[in-house]
Amino acid sequence: MFNFKFEKRKLIVLSLVFVLISISYLNYMINKRSLMEISTDLREYEEKQMSEMSEDASYDDESFKDTITHEVPFDGETATSSITTIEDGNNIIDSSKNDVEDIIAVSNTNIENSLESNNLNDSNYFLQAKIDIEMEREKTIERFEEIIDNDKVDEESRKNAVNKKLKLVEIMNKEKVVESLIKTKGFEDSVVFITDENIYVTVQTDKLKKSDLAKVLDIVTRETQYSIDNIIVQNK
Repeated sequence: MFNFKFEKRKLIVLSLVFVLISISYLNYMINKRSLMEISTDLREYEEKQMSEMSEDASYDDESFKDTITHEVPFDGETATSSITTIEDGNNIIDSSKNDVEDIIAVSNTNIENSLESNNLNDSNYFLQAKIDIEMEREKTIERFEEIIDNDKVDEESRKNAVNKKLKLVEIMNKEKVVESLIKTKGFEDSVVFITDENIYVTVQTDKLKKSDLAKVLDIVTRETQYSIDNIIVQNK
């Protein structure tokens, strides 16, 4: 005998399954397209930089670096950070491998100190943290550009600076992708900071449950290939 209620219930269940599959596929395609766009932009940027380098003449081998303090006004206050600065003009720039590494190290230290000093209870924590990271990264990119554009730098050092700059741009893109994916898991906001050794993640939630931590770690490890041992997650 035909059971109308059973068949109707079965039809509803199948319809819901189809909708869920459609939504999952759509979300996958959106994320895939976003990552492809980022990859394309990065590749175009790299080709442009390498093209500019190939057009330049040979360069002298002597150089030096200087460390100064920059003050950047923000919301009526002064944000101070000590970063490695490359002097131009008549000075010769030291852009050896070690000095390029120093630029990254100083920048990362400044960001870490900024994130630690920011009040986790501040309602503007995530906005302030992202601004601090963005400002410091822009300064770091400027340091690399000063090396790349200076005619007193040898070609090998310039290539090293270009590679470090491209790697930093790639890291910045990964941070944005991870933040976006974390938000799709139900978190209101997040801040992701990636270094060569560790990844620091702060998510906006009153309590970080084990299930929430698992979601965050799954995203970060999948997108960055970092070990769980090198991922630090905290909540705000």
